[in-house]
Amino acid sequence: MPSQYRINKIVEIGDTLHRSGCAPYKVEKYTQHYAQKHGVDVMIQATPTAINYQFPDDNNAVVLKRLKPASINLSLLANTIIRINQPSSEPVPEPAGYPSWVIALANMGIPPAYLMLVGSTLEAVGFAFILGFMVWGCQQVCRARRAIAVEFIAALFTGIIVAYLSSTGLPIPVWALCIATIVLFVPGLSIANSLECLAFNDLVSGTSLLGQCALTLIKLFVGITMGLNIGEAIWGQAQSIAYTNEIPIWMHISGLFLISASLGVIFNARPIDILLGLPVAMLGMWG
Repeated sequence: MPSQYRINKIVEIGDTLHRSGCAPYKVEKYTQHYAQKHGVDVMIQATPTAINYQFPDDNNAVVLKRLKPASINLSLLANTIIRINQPSSEPVPEPAGYPSWVIALANMGIPPAYLMLVGSTLEAVGFAFILGFMVWGCQQVCRARRAIAVEFIAALFTGIIVAYLSSTGLPIPVWALCIATIVLFVPGLSIANSLECLAFNDLVSGTSLLGQCALTLIKLFVGITMGLNIGEAIWGQAQSIAYTNEIPIWMHISGLFLISASLGVIFNARPIDILLGLPVAMLGMWG
């Protein structure tokens, strides 16, 4: 019969994996691997909002944990996987986050880096820095219970500001600049996790994650559309230019490194992991 200490450690590992943004079916896989290393038989069912642990050797004891939807914390995920492979009686160490000013710079760097990669005007790249700061400000205001509205609020203000910039006659691609500003909120990793779950026949987690991603995309699209309509009602029709690429090659190359480093900071990746990810980003972009 497993001791209560072993049960608590197994539950801690599973909860920490979930909290770090690990896909549900991988939470089951890694937690069962950790339990087997300690000689404990456990059955686990993980979803995006709950984990059910059942211990057959302990009179089928059940531990049901209701959890919040996970955010992505790559440093915590790395620490947890290290702890699985190198067991210890100590709890999984909580990684230190980046300073607020570094996170603000990362938010400001993502929109212009995106435009550098896809091509745009230099004016749009310049204003993308300012819009990135606005998005960071929305995240600071929309915390706790208000966090559910941060995507919509950021997209709404983005549409209003871009409509104003366009009304002044600046040569900016309206929709490209809007998308670049809120690209941080596009749930790319969550979509990948949902498709991965569906591929491994985890239909409950896959459809749940896919539904969450769809709602996020709806909030972004509706927010931008409403913002542009409000801006056009105030300043007149937003005039968007045709696709124009004024980005020199050195800015195009530097944009890849900027967006990779910025995303690493946003997702709290370790500096060494950010550096190791740069060759992969280069291979994905130009390979």
